[in-house]
Amino acid sequence: MSEDAATTVDAMTDSAVAGIPFLDDATRPKAPVIPGVTPAQHAPGRRLSLYHRHHLEELAAVRYALERLVAGTGAIEAVSDRMTSLSMIENYHTFGNLCGRQCQLLEMHHDIEEGSLYPLLGRNVGLRPVLDRLGAEHRTVYALLERIRETSNAIGSDPTRKSILALNEIYGVFERIVISHFGYEERELEEAIGFYDAL
Repeated sequence: MSEDAATTVDAMTDSAVAGIPFLDDATRPKAPVIPGVTPAQHAPGRRLSLYHRHHLEELAAVRYALERLVAGTGAIEAVSDRMTSLSMIENYHTFGNLCGRQCQLLEMHHDIEEGSLYPLLGRNVGLRPVLDRLGAEHRTVYALLERIRETSNAIGSDPTRKSILALNEIYGVFERIVISHFGYEERELEEAIGFYDAL
């Protein structure tokens, strides 16, 4: 998360993301330089960004569906306790389905990193603070995913404008966190992934 995003999140104490453990990007440790890393060893580390791009494309598809949902509710001036607009319900179902699949893929991606990639890279003692931080950031991502699921479920039973806007807020923070996390991981692990033949 950028410094601007960190400030924004910190100010949201009464928001839909209150209680989630956010970390300050300024406290992210840096990976030590690995002497003698060749251009060929940089290539596998850059491959991580290809995996991340796929996830980011999926996140963008969810964002599009969520924007449609928000736009559909924005046209309704008087919100009853149940919204019955077919367009709104269709948009909700599209978002919920996409998010469900994407949430599973992202969790699987993080599980693979923590179960396989990080232990291999942890042979470099200097990388351990970076790996610990990445693991802590995964826990923030999981907390946001859980909040997205809870809010999506609430919308399913009571699709109010307030709950839809809460989902939009949570998802916006989630996107910013994931984009920042991916960038940090790519920058700090690029050399190590190829050097230790970890990917």
